[in-house]
Amino acid sequence: MTAPTHGFAFMRTATALAEAYDSSPLRQAHLSDLADLRRILSHVRPASYRGIGRYPINADYDYDDPGWQWAKRERVAREELARLAVAEALGVEGVGVPDEPWLIDGPWLLPDIDCALRVRSSLERPAEYELIEVALYPSRTNAPSLGFDVGYWASGNFSIVCDTAVWPIWHAPPIEALGALRDPLGILNDAVLFPDVESAARFRDVYRAERWAEKEGTTFEIVEVAEVGLVAA
Repeated sequence: MTAPTHGFAFMRTATALAEAYDSSPLRQAHLSDLADLRRILSHVRPASYRGIGRYPINADYDYDDPGWQWAKRERVAREELARLAVAEALGVEGVGVPDEPWLIDGPWLLPDIDCALRVRSSLERPAEYELIEVALYPSRTNAPSLGFDVGYWASGNFSIVCDTAVWPIWHAPPIEALGALRDPLGILNDAVLFPDVESAARFRDVYRAERWAEKEGTTFEIVEVAEVGLVAA
């Protein structure tokens, strides 16, 4: 099956991710560059980010915390029972490599609220996760919209908004690029998302033209994000 254009996902809370990034070796190694970024994009509050780059529970593996990807440390995978529930919901548990590309690497898109409720019942630390509704534009969410993100759809963990302005990891913008990014990112709302499709598309166009940016092997999609709410303990 091809990826649905609408569904649900469990994302880690931005507060927990921001704390992990702020204590990470990556941040410590780039304090000056990050200070410049925070100064120029001063309206961006990482702990308020509600988008798709928040390390979703997926069918394959647990992500390293932001900024800890290259650290040599022992770690225990989180939420393995919930991960198994996602794999079962997507029909990929115990099977070979699926035919559909979106199921190959970290698929996280749950097709309906019933699947989401089953995953929720498997969470060991539910307060650390937020259930969101997502829609691949031009599809729209049913719940009240938080805004629009831009990144990979249905699998993986990549938002060009997040990697540029929230927790730069893979393709941090150089200082000389920040002036050009100030205006297209200046419209980000309190959820660190774009308020409309047009502003999301404008930023995507600017990003695609930058030499330092992630190369678009997988399409950078415009994704509407809606609030379902924090999962109560």
